[in-house]
Amino acid sequence: MVQDVVVLGATVSGLTAARRLASDGFSVVVLDPNPEFVSAAIGHGLAACAHASTCSNMAGAYSDSAVTEHVRRNLAGLEEIRKVLATGGLEATQCELHDRSLGVALVREAEHVAHLMVAAGAEVAIVEMSGGPVLQSPALLIDPRAYAEALHSQASTAGARITHDVTVTHIRRLDGLTQVTLRRNLAWVRDVEMFSAHAVIDTLGISPWGTLAGVGTEQYVPTLRVPGRSEVASLDAGPPIWMCRPDGDHTLLLGPKCTKAQLPGAASALSNWAAAKFGTRDGDAGHLVIDPSDHGRPIVGASAIPGGFYTRGNGRGELMNGTASGCYLASLLVGSDAARGVALPWLSQLRAGAIKKLFRR
Repeated sequence: MVQDVVVLGATVSGLTAARRLASDGFSVVVLDPNPEFVSAAIGHGLAACAHASTCSNMAGAYSDSAVTEHVRRNLAGLEEIRKVLATGGLEATQCELHDRSLGVALVREAEHVAHLMVAAGAEVAIVEMSGGPVLQSPALLIDPRAYAEALHSQASTAGARITHDVTVTHIRRLDGLTQVTLRRNLAWVRDVEMFSAHAVIDTLGISPWGTLAGVGTEQYVPTLRVPGRSEVASLDAGPPIWMCRPDGDHTLLLGPKCTKAQLPGAASALSNWAAAKFGTRDGDAGHLVIDPSDHGRPIVGASAIPGGFYTRGNGRGELMNGTASGCYLASLLVGSDAARGVALPWLSQLRAGAIKKLFRR
């Protein structure tokens, strides 16, 4: 049987797209090389409308309109996160975000970024504080593991077939279809399996188009969980600190993005900063592995190859980017963006509509 969509990676992005497409009646298969939840349950767990520094970089590299589109996608992603939390019976913990990621930027730059974010529908205000002006906005605090489990469960309940511990060995494009060949991650299993689909969403960068769309190697972020709860989440220009967020009765600190070789030095600098700020060296140290920075590249989603799609924000520390990407890809495939001309075949859409109508009854 030909599937409508094969998703490579049970990441936040992949599971988000799978959940939405399966809920609309499309046949979806998700293939992931890791055990359950591993690909999605990673990250700092903070979701917000945007980062000021990202918006500033996007405005300079692309245009102001790219910023508003980026924020709109993130706002749609936030609504999707709230739906997943509500459906899964999870509490949506809201906090205040103080964004100082622009550093010592001129006030007019902060005002310009705030204006663009507000124009896109975000709740943002510039507030004067002792350390200077900050962009203040609401944010959601989420437990990555609990969210991954809820997202996984809901995608499966909607009808997505999710298979873990498999390795994709070949991807072959045919006329109107893509064949995906996989092997189980067991030494004694020699058999191969094959799926054919009208579209492939690659959230792991393992397909030809996903590899070409890559912008560099992964980056590392040192983390430190210290006693004492911070009342607000904050973004800083760094180093040695990039993010500070409440984590139960503790505070989670994140250092700046760096290479693997730079990680020990960045972790040491973060520990020294925490000792000076909080007066303690007692804390749980760790690190995140995240996607390479792309300065909020606005073309996330559609590949130039018909039937093949690549997504940024695959869930490795990027809850917000992953959700926004998954929502956007799903909207492309159902034909919400007619200008792109990359929707699933009309027969697939007709069948999906009938299935959705049947189950709604």
